[in-house]
Amino acid sequence: MGIEDKVLKKLDFPKVLERLAEYCLLPRAKELAEGLTPKVDWEGVRLGLQETNEGKNLLRGNPLFSVRGAKEIRPYLERCLRGGIIHGEELLEIRDTLRVGRKLKQYFQESQAEFPGLWEITLSIESQKPLEDEISRCITEDGKVADNASSELAELRRALYRLQNRIRESLEGTLRNPAYQKMLQDPIITQRSDRYVIPIKQEYRSVFPGIVHDQSASGATLFIEPMPVVHLGNELREVVLKEQREVQRILQMLSAQIEARAEAVADLHEALAKLDFVLAKANLSITMNAGVPELVPKQQLKLVQARHPLISGTVVPLSVELGIEFDTLVVTGPNTGGKTVALKVVGLMAAMTQSGLHIPAERDSCMGIFTRIFVDIGDEQSVEQSLSTFSGHMKNIVDIIQRADEQSLVLLDEVGAGTDPTEGAALAMGILEELHSRGCRTVSTTHYGALKTFAYETPRVKNASVEFDTETLRPTYRLLIGIPGKSNAFTIARRLGLSERVLERANTFVTEREMQVADLIENLGETHREIELEKQKAQSGRQALELQAKALEEKSQRLDEDYELLMTLAKEEAGELVREAKREAEAIIAELKEALKKENKQQQDIEKARQGFRRVSNKLEKGRATEHTGGGLKPDQLKPGQTVMMTKLRQKGQVLKLPNASGEVLVQAGIMKVIVPLTELKLAREEKTTPPRSSRKGNSLGLQKAEEIRSEIDLRGMLVEQGTEVLDKFLDDAVLGGVGQVYVIHGKGTGAMRAGIQDFLRGHPHVRSYRLGEYGEGDSGVTVVELK
Repeated sequence: MGIEDKVLKKLDFPKVLERLAEYCLLPRAKELAEGLTPKVDWEGVRLGLQETNEGKNLLRGNPLFSVRGAKEIRPYLERCLRGGIIHGEELLEIRDTLRVGRKLKQYFQESQAEFPGLWEITLSIESQKPLEDEISRCITEDGKVADNASSELAELRRALYRLQNRIRESLEGTLRNPAYQKMLQDPIITQRSDRYVIPIKQEYRSVFPGIVHDQSASGATLFIEPMPVVHLGNELREVVLKEQREVQRILQMLSAQIEARAEAVADLHEALAKLDFVLAKANLSITMNAGVPELVPKQQLKLVQARHPLISGTVVPLSVELGIEFDTLVVTGPNTGGKTVALKVVGLMAAMTQSGLHIPAERDSCMGIFTRIFVDIGDEQSVEQSLSTFSGHMKNIVDIIQRADEQSLVLLDEVGAGTDPTEGAALAMGILEELHSRGCRTVSTTHYGALKTFAYETPRVKNASVEFDTETLRPTYRLLIGIPGKSNAFTIARRLGLSERVLERANTFVTEREMQVADLIENLGETHREIELEKQKAQSGRQALELQAKALEEKSQRLDEDYELLMTLAKEEAGELVREAKREAEAIIAELKEALKKENKQQQDIEKARQGFRRVSNKLEKGRATEHTGGGLKPDQLKPGQTVMMTKLRQKGQVLKLPNASGEVLVQAGIMKVIVPLTELKLAREEKTTPPRSSRKGNSLGLQKAEEIRSEIDLRGMLVEQGTEVLDKFLDDAVLGGVGQVYVIHGKGTGAMRAGIQDFLRGHPHVRSYRLGEYGEGDSGVTVVELK
């Protein structure tokens, strides 16, 4: 049971997977992306969507987070398991992959409350720090075996160096010898066949003692190893062979260590590939401006302003539902009106959801889980099987009817087409009635007018149409639920210039009932458009009122917080004044006690005065101790990930760990983690999701900036002067939008852009501080700026 590949191909699902694979860094992650298939079990779908959601939240806080640094090491592991040797540069790639895996597991271990799904992926990663260190010790960064990889190798390398120096000294002496000056073709030392030689003219071969190893193409020059260095060359060759054997031994030793840990290393690489795959899903969601739909337990779907993810440019969104008030939708309308696209959007949104991908639709969209999706779209004609278009469609529909059930989604394009209209319409109604009786969720497109009546008369079957603009003779691609499509043949013909005489004659062939139905449909369409317009106006007005109410509520909250802060400061100042007065009074009493210690009556008066001071002080201290600085929270009111307000810091944060025995809570505030007493916390109101762009007309400039500004800006490829101008405007927008921290991407390169940007930030009035990015943030290619 599952969704077949041929169905997914009809829905263009493989093209979505191609886009997904483009965001993967590791080849194994690309394989996971290209092999992604929809799941049909609730828990599998839920976990897939949760992973994508966590990846998206991770990228919101750290846009540069990735598995960069990890490499494709599977071929090296396979060679190692077959007894082969892994070479220096390959060992470095394995080391880098192990390092990335270890650091990412540590990161998610510290953030497992925030990213439980991603943390679970890293559970299979075992730290291989000793193996990392051993590779780093034995292999240099250019992929060569290091001298200190073994004591024997170090001694052999020293012997090589000594012999090479002796050979060069001897050869240089030969070059300087006046007796040989005229014999030299060039006064240089070179190598042939790993032997040190000097170029000698051909005519002096018999008088120059040595061994010929090569000659020039013209034959005029011989490359001769002088006899005094022949024995040194032999010794050098022996040492070189020993050094090569020792290098091979060290590489074999490292390969054996990797072979012993091959399973753990392979698991680590697989976990990194899964993380890379999840981040690719998150990046695709960000690119498509997609979101996670609500999963519902029944076979239902509700798409709000859904957009086809593969159509570029301006896309008319689709809003449709199925399985809630009706189970079968019959869509009518002209050709090129977008009916087939609507079918594909419905099927593609279901396939993407069940594959753990976010869908490009607005919030309030919901999706059920379909165990099967059946599709009959396009030309099913088959020359090889001698099938006509009608026969091809019928063969496909017969297969659908045999296997479809109440958990199936069926999408039929132009059902019953390709034969006599009367018989085709009757056949289409029979097919739809059979699927409807089985409880299938069905969307069908058609040209047959009889199906409009069928949809009206059958319970839980609904008409729909694609709107057509008779003024421009173009479809608007808007889907109208509840309104059947009107035939626009006469209107289109008139606007294209067909004579009125022909149109009047054609009108005589249309029955009065058909004309009444056409007029009724036209009136319904006009009424529907008016209702939609009023509905949009009402929604805009309600959203404007909600925004105003929210702004007033936030202003009231800020005033309350300012009042609490001022009262706390005032009481602290008053308490300090009382304590100062107390200290002065105590000093006076001490002096009086010293001066009048012999007078008991006066001593009693002094003691009484001091007790009075103590009572006043105790009252003030008691008032300060019971001051309501927090929200009166109890430990059981908190949970990990909850948003709270730190009253003393006047800063929001997310709870990472619940209160300990001392009543202290670990809170994430921006990039900092702070420990705050429970008494200094109160619950913060959750921010609502940003409303659609079309409803922002009443927003203030600040709210618009807060919605539009991103937390990063890429200045790569710009000149320093141009980059600072762009950055200046970006910082203004960020401050206006309330962004506290931004990432400035300038790349590494020569460092000129980084230096220019940091000089600019040093004196900027909006900048509180800045620093270079850390691991996972882009390192020295990114500057992290904290704004005032």
